[in-house]
Amino acid sequence: MTDEDRISIVGIATGEERSGLRWRRNEAEFSRDEVRVGELRKRVDEFVRVLTEVLATTPMKAGGYHVREVTVNAEISAKGTVSILGCGGEIGGSGGLTFTFVRDDVSTSAD
Repeated sequence: MTDEDRISIVGIATGEERSGLRWRRNEAEFSRDEVRVGELRKRVDEFVRVLTEVLATTPMKAGGYHVREVTVNAEISAKGTVSILGCGGEIGGSGGLTFTFVRDDVSTSAD
């Protein structure tokens, strides 16, 4: 598969496809479009790079607990935009991406 190949994406309509940023779950509009594989790859890489930078400063401990992993759900719009899927994920994000970042340097002792 080359960067010029295209992949079909069904996603939540955004931008010029949908007016307004606020809407209810039962009012979600979906659209289908084709995106170049290279463009989608670039957007996913950038999304992961930014999340990695943010998570690098996340404390190893929260209260009396160790943070071992962080799971982030992302939605891909029909235009190929990758965004964090907000609160609850009921928007129809079952077809989105899930990224799980696992720390390999967390102590298992209760210090």
